[in-house]
Amino acid sequence: MKALPRYMQVMNYYIPLIKAGKLKEGAKMPTEEEICELFSISRITVRRALDGLQQNGYIYKQQGKGSFVMSKKTGFQLNHLKGFTEEMKMLGKDPSSEIIFFEIITPSDLAAQVLGIDQSQKIYLLERLRMADGIPIAIERVHLPFYRFPTLQSSNLKESLYDILQYQFGCESYKGIQEISAGLASEEEAKLLKIAIGSAVLHINRTTFEQDGVAYEYVESTYRGDQYQFTATLYK
Repeated sequence: MKALPRYMQVMNYYIPLIKAGKLKEGAKMPTEEEICELFSISRITVRRALDGLQQNGYIYKQQGKGSFVMSKKTGFQLNHLKGFTEEMKMLGKDPSSEIIFFEIITPSDLAAQVLGIDQSQKIYLLERLRMADGIPIAIERVHLPFYRFPTLQSSNLKESLYDILQYQFGCESYKGIQEISAGLASEEEAKLLKIAIGSAVLHINRTTFEQDGVAYEYVESTYRGDQYQFTATLYK
């Protein structure tokens, strides 16, 4: 039988270690020099092996820092209306947020139309970087009508937004409509999500409604394709 190429031998050495948890999620992989020495191979072969591990979802690379073991993809249930914080806690992950932008602004034509307001009315625009166990997962741009949540600026927006809206303003989600499309990370998105420019991402637009059928939230999100997956339970 023909021997496997050396780069595949390297891949086949590390894949079982990752699957067995001997190389834990988030752990730093050996350096290129260390792998070269261990297998007595060239740096070109090592890079090809690392590229293969990355393409198959076993590791990810950070510029200037090296390669790290990929976390298992975070799953999001399409058939349940839950916020990011609740989803992460249900999966046993530690959710956190970084506020990128928060201002009262004039809405865009699209945001005004979706929220059913006139453009003379103001909205909050909240942009957050959402993380799970310290790993950037998504960028959210949340549009909320000012008239519905007039004192929102005094809240701790690093916490669950849905909890804030429910307990401080009596706003309970009744249903949400989502549109999901595939895309490639822009330079700004790649920088925030710590991925390469042009990496696969998911663009998700969601409109959320209260019981009376009035839309209270319009969200534009960008999720890392290598960290997130969606599942849905279908019934006949």
